[in-house]
Amino acid sequence: MRIVKYTITGFMVLAAAASAAAQDMYDALRYSDYNYYGTARTIGMGNAVTALGGDLGSIGINPAGSAVNSYSQFTITPSLSMYGIKATYNPAPGIGGENESMMINTNRTRLKLPNFGLVLQWDDKKSDGLKRITLGIVGNATANYSTSVLGRGINAESSYMGEISQFLSDGGYTYNEMTSHSAYDSGIAWRDIVAARTGMVSTFGGSNNNWIGATEREFPDGSIGTAGLIEQQWDRVTSGYKYDLVMNVGLNFSDQLFLGFNLGGVALKYTSDTYMREYALNPDDFVIDFDDGTTCFDNARLNSWYSAEGYGVYGKLGVIYVPIPEFRIGAAIQTPTITAIKENWENYGDITFTDRKYSSSELSPEGEYEYDLISPFRFNVGAAYNFGQGVLSADYEYANYSQMRFREKGNESDRAFRSVNSDIKNYMGPQHSFRIGAEFKPVPSVAVRAGYGLTTSAQYSNDRGVKKALDATRQYFSLGLGYSSEGSFFCDLALRGTFYPKEYVYPYDNYIAGIDSPEIELKQKLVDVVFTFGWRF
Repeated sequence: MRIVKYTITGFMVLAAAASAAAQDMYDALRYSDYNYYGTARTIGMGNAVTALGGDLGSIGINPAGSAVNSYSQFTITPSLSMYGIKATYNPAPGIGGENESMMINTNRTRLKLPNFGLVLQWDDKKSDGLKRITLGIVGNATANYSTSVLGRGINAESSYMGEISQFLSDGGYTYNEMTSHSAYDSGIAWRDIVAARTGMVSTFGGSNNNWIGATEREFPDGSIGTAGLIEQQWDRVTSGYKYDLVMNVGLNFSDQLFLGFNLGGVALKYTSDTYMREYALNPDDFVIDFDDGTTCFDNARLNSWYSAEGYGVYGKLGVIYVPIPEFRIGAAIQTPTITAIKENWENYGDITFTDRKYSSSELSPEGEYEYDLISPFRFNVGAAYNFGQGVLSADYEYANYSQMRFREKGNESDRAFRSVNSDIKNYMGPQHSFRIGAEFKPVPSVAVRAGYGLTTSAQYSNDRGVKKALDATRQYFSLGLGYSSEGSFFCDLALRGTFYPKEYVYPYDNYIAGIDSPEIELKQKLVDVVFTFGWRF
């Protein structure tokens, strides 16, 4: 089974990035990476809470956090997520002329529920030893996949249909192969089948395996090239989430040593709808001869729809130790997560000619594939200092993403994924996260908070076996306010801005020697406004 993802994203492009089943190392990273949410209090403090605890947002980071407080509590945390992307479309890198770059801003806003939880506590009324036991259940978002991006430019050098025709010609594919009912079973990608069946690409010159795109023409010297100016539009809409639902047990020993354990379940959902559209600025430049007449190319689009659902499980053990009342340290370790993932996908294409009788469309059958993903160990440590009216806290977290691997569903074999697992080992590596946070209480009922976080890239270059982390850090800044009543009610507000490293998208492979694929530079940011409402009892 072979799926071809013709949109290649990431901070660098690797040859042979996909395995035979088309899962690639970027899929593994997407479903393994952590971008913690939490309550408004923990987010406001930059999630630097490994040594603090006492808040339901801290339990996913350190399970021992549930044992710190001397009361039970319930919280619910809605949020508003505002995602913005600036896309700069460069249709022909390194070439000027009639090619026109464009920059477009797109935004997407979604209402979310990133955190909720309940912790119940039993107090043995002892002065030392095992004083309290807590049991809790907490749901916490660890990824937000909602984005919308649009890139557009004028291209005089290459076209998507031209790249497909070049690929088919180089591969020696015949017209009969491409249009047969068994084309996909023979290992031909649906993208190419759809293009051939709609007439986006066709054979010419009496040959059965020389291909030309609807946007191309043959020049007098026998060469093939783009027939005129084309407006290209690439857009992608993604949605989904990754949630951790944990069952927690916390133990308090003498108000000095706190232990906790999480049995974590992971639920993820990701969908991507990607379009590549091409429009003739002057259709008269794109004359096409059919057996029964002549027309001109007007516009075409190819769509790739992809969906993934997954469910996983892991364990996490945490500890917090208070050597003196003003100072505490904490640590936690999380086992690898085993996630069973099911993918579905479709390809669709349509083309419009000036004479509508030649227009055509094609929809592929819906494909399906299942596999397992093993995500790496995670380890975090932290320290916190309480200075009376406030607290300062700092965390460090480590995960080695070169340990990710795919395997066949239901068994230990990775035979179908040897190529992509090799890519993961060679081009992924350790990721380091640093978090700091502060909370200040000018009066006992009001808290002011601030936080900062930085996460290094898990992607690496590899020059003859020497790996080097890419300069692509993710950073976020946060501010927060909190109010605690004299009764059981409390509420918090946080504002967090996340700034992502630049991403480069290449909608299709290089056209011919000396003519590169368009390059789309993406600059992304995410703003979360988070509210938490809670009750102690």
